[in-house]
Amino acid sequence: MVSYHPAGRDTALYAAVQDVKAGHWMQMQRVLAQTRTWREWTARTQVLGVAAARCNVVELWLQEEPQSVAARVMYARVTTERALDAHRSRGQAEDPRWVQQLDELAGRARQACRGAHELNPGDPVAPICLLALAETDTAGRFPEHRVAPPPPDFLLPHGPWGLLEAAHRRDAYSREAWHRMLRVLQVGPGSAYLSRRAVSMDFARWSVSKAPLGSPLLLLPLYAHVEEYRTRRSKGDVVLSLWWVNESITPAITKAFEDWFGSCDPAAGSATDLNYLAHALTAGGFLKEAAAVFQAIGDFATPAPWQYITHDPDRWWEEFEATRSACLRRAKSPPSAGRRP
Repeated sequence: MVSYHPAGRDTALYAAVQDVKAGHWMQMQRVLAQTRTWREWTARTQVLGVAAARCNVVELWLQEEPQSVAARVMYARVTTERALDAHRSRGQAEDPRWVQQLDELAGRARQACRGAHELNPGDPVAPICLLALAETDTAGRFPEHRVAPPPPDFLLPHGPWGLLEAAHRRDAYSREAWHRMLRVLQVGPGSAYLSRRAVSMDFARWSVSKAPLGSPLLLLPLYAHVEEYRTRRSKGDVVLSLWWVNESITPAITKAFEDWFGSCDPAAGSATDLNYLAHALTAGGFLKEAAAVFQAIGDFATPAPWQYITHDPDRWWEEFEATRSACLRRAKSPPSAGRRP
């Protein structure tokens, strides 16, 4: 049976999320105190931030422990999440009251990020949150969102490159930081659809060229292609049957499988990354390789990308189960039934 939870296989984080939803912060405090790497710290605070954004549990924690570094980081997380939620729920609305509300939420989040940075300057979460908030600056008002790309990559657009670099200095090749940058470029201010598509693809390829073996950044092109597929499908584009077997995506699929999946412990990685890779391999015809990824996934399916390719997004797990069953069945066929990278 398919099981989805944002904590994935992290049982300690699962317990903390459930505690947060019940209005308590002690388990969140304990799990963060036991976190030892920046990779795990970033991932855990992100999941907890989403869970805590719709309640006041972090504010209650701050009242009890106003000098807690972890509480300050979580306050940066929840205020950032609230600003992003407000921005995405109202799109590009011109209602002055909404614009003022969004400015207040984003300003509060930036102040919270500065407070978290002052307590622990080496923490990557504050610059990552500031990078995420660039999405809300649709007019490009803040100079830190209009920085030139690092040389010699002059074909990439201006953007929050300084914030990406700040996150990179604290946690090299941070998965969340690069995904936040991709998102900002995909929804960049005033950009035409085709230019956003080209920019996101260029950034994904650029990221792959920088990423070390085993890095989750090797999957960024798959995310960019899924977003492009989702957008085209929503616009009624029916010429998508060969999307995942064209020469622009096949090398990215094979590289993600060989250099990421083949060079790391899948169980320690992102469940979403595994699901994106399983989908791309299956759609691209690499059935034996997809079967190996589905085995690593087990029942830890994630809504994306399945909700973007099914006719009923609310029942995305049916698409996952059907794809997994078909893949495992066909992977047992003679070699001619599938392609190998």
